[in-house]
Amino acid sequence: MAIHNMVIERFIGLDQSTDESMIASGCTAEAINFDTDGGSLSVCRGFEPVCTYPIPGSEPVQRLYVFKQPAKDILIAITGGVVYAYAGGSGGWQSIYDYGVSGVNQHYCCVTAQIGTEDYLLIADGSSQIIKYDGESVTLFGSAEGCSDIACNYIDMYRGRLFAAGDSEHPNRLYYSMLPGDDRSIENWGYYPASPSVEGGHVEIGETCGDPITGVYAMSNQLLIFKRNSLYRLLGDRPGNFTVERMAGECERTASAAVCVHNDVVYYLTKHGLHSFNGVEAAPMPDMRRIRRLMEGASITQSRMTFAGDKLYFSVTTGGRSRLIVYDLTERKYLAYGGFTVYDLGMTEDAPLIVSGTRRVCEWGRGGSFDGAAIEASWRTPLTDLGDGSTVKTLRQLYLRGEGSGDVTVKTRVGGVTDSYRAALPETYDGVVELPLKNEGRTLCITFENRDGGAFTLACGVQLEISVRRRTE
Repeated sequence: MAIHNMVIERFIGLDQSTDESMIASGCTAEAINFDTDGGSLSVCRGFEPVCTYPIPGSEPVQRLYVFKQPAKDILIAITGGVVYAYAGGSGGWQSIYDYGVSGVNQHYCCVTAQIGTEDYLLIADGSSQIIKYDGESVTLFGSAEGCSDIACNYIDMYRGRLFAAGDSEHPNRLYYSMLPGDDRSIENWGYYPASPSVEGGHVEIGETCGDPITGVYAMSNQLLIFKRNSLYRLLGDRPGNFTVERMAGECERTASAAVCVHNDVVYYLTKHGLHSFNGVEAAPMPDMRRIRRLMEGASITQSRMTFAGDKLYFSVTTGGRSRLIVYDLTERKYLAYGGFTVYDLGMTEDAPLIVSGTRRVCEWGRGGSFDGAAIEASWRTPLTDLGDGSTVKTLRQLYLRGEGSGDVTVKTRVGGVTDSYRAALPETYDGVVELPLKNEGRTLCITFENRDGGAFTLACGVQLEISVRRRTE
């Protein structure tokens, strides 16, 4: 009989790309509500409201946007066809516009743009004329004379012009405004005889109405145009040199709100996982299959995406439950969070915002609860035979270093038999917890869970001591 030490040197993230016996011991195929910053395993921080007033109404919140102002940022929320604004103070949410219609699947696109010397929030819904909000009141954007009173659904600013698409009568049409200056503004999409270089107009993208435009996103040197089944880009800085190119291959369908631009790379979610466009080509992320099981059967219809710092945040619905997935762009790892509804995501400064089932706008990464709800965290190590299915492994001791406000529940699964233990962590990292274990089998895994929403951190170097013998010994 030999003694074997199984050591987890550092905790990493989800890896569902292959059989569990072949993934690193620091990865996991099943985990929820844990962080692994620095290689330690910590119950995640929660989220706390930045606005104590819940967003009015009872229908799902369809859009959250932060309208940045010189004096104070204004929170914008859209639900049940009503646009609400919150500028702080005791006034709560104020209704600033009512579309008069309600639709759970309605998509709203928001962009901040300058008209004259004023900053405006533009909102497009695809069913009515674009509206604009200056922080005080809402008015209609554009005019029939300026050819800009068209109901579009997708808008973005690129090289000083407003680009718009999603016209139901012309699903392939991409509109562009005049270049602002002198007597011109982005509210005019018509001709400008004095200088064709600054005029507005439109261009058709693709040939078939069955492949409509589903989103436009500006990069530093091109405009990316998503269609239902294809991907195009527009190059150039004026109508005379605008060039439209179709990117090679088919483009997997994405959700309109599950796209974001970060460091001049466009990231977008499909039913198979995370993709990106780096300015040259669109392709699945190389590690996309690390969340393969999460994406199997998942719905991205209502998915949202944002970024903060070096992390992407996106939501999916799987098994009828919301999941928030965080992708670390530096360490190339995925982590999953749940136990709450994700209506929408946003960002202010470097902090991500979330609107959950409480209908309150909260900042992610603050506090020890999900807006008052206890955090239930679980992390399971890969089920493995340690590369030798012929040997029987007998559990002896588990050595833990860490700290926390709550005890750790340790569950062992050996040869199909599960046992549960309770470990009280020391107050500092100086101590080591020795947890006697039992049972034997050929395969094993360990699950770490928090108790009663408590928080704890396991430092790097979790060690499992095992006796190994041949079946005939």
